[in-house]
Amino acid sequence: MREPILKAVAMPPRVFWAPMMPAVINLCMQAPLLFIFQLWSVNPLWFIPAILAGHLVAVFFGTREPHISKMAQSYGPFMIAYKNVYPGRGHKLAP
Repeated sequence: MREPILKAVAMPPRVFWAPMMPAVINLCMQAPLLFIFQLWSVNPLWFIPAILAGHLVAVFFGTREPHISKMAQSYGPFMIAYKNVYPGRGHKLAP
């Protein structure tokens, strides 16, 4: 029996050919810099190449690994530093 492949699993959401999370991170990093540099009268058109370059990097990594958004989201909880209950080598999650 053939099972249908769900589109949400097969192809994650994209914004102009880039995965959602890297594209949003790029925008969230570039937009505040644009507004901060406007305080010193810097022309905002100078930020267009930087935004496009960041987006092209996101597109490049998105074509190599389409599920990079989910991989980055699942990477966070494993960065917790555990403290051993008893002194010894390595990480012991249980006594």
